[in-house]
Amino acid sequence: MKSLDAYLPAYEFSTRHEVAIGVDPVRADRALREVTFQERPLVRALSLVRGLGTRRADDTMLATMVPRATVLEDVPGEGMVLTLTGQFWRLRGRGPEPPATAVIDFRALPGRLATETRVHVPDPVSRRKFGRYWRIIRPFSGLIRMLVLRAAKRRAEAA
Repeated sequence: MKSLDAYLPAYEFSTRHEVAIGVDPVRADRALREVTFQERPLVRALSLVRGLGTRRADDTMLATMVPRATVLEDVPGEGMVLTLTGQFWRLRGRGPEPPATAVIDFRALPGRLATETRVHVPDPVSRRKFGRYWRIIRPFSGLIRMLVLRAAKRRAEAA
């Protein structure tokens, strides 16, 4: 898979999470794609709070992201790269500010599962607004990512 630099080389906000895993990348990637909200009810609850979640516990977490995102790269056995654009700092509607661009990857690498999020906000006003939003949302977003990675690890290593 391409580096995230190929998709979003300039960004102002980022976060990265990973877990060590004792299976090959193909098995790890399959497990990551199969993790459901039923395995991690807290992820479902946090997603529903923000209006991003699903009503069904048996939906896979990655599959619920795809309708709202554009898949930039999807390589079975390696991972997936998605992009979203929007005014993430706004709960509803659109303002006059230009949208931000987010790129998110989920990768199965030898010995680890990883995810990284990068966000580019094109102008100073939007950047300040997104920065306030990011300070609030980042810990919860990070928690969701770690719970997903740990669920995938558990699923892959149990198979």
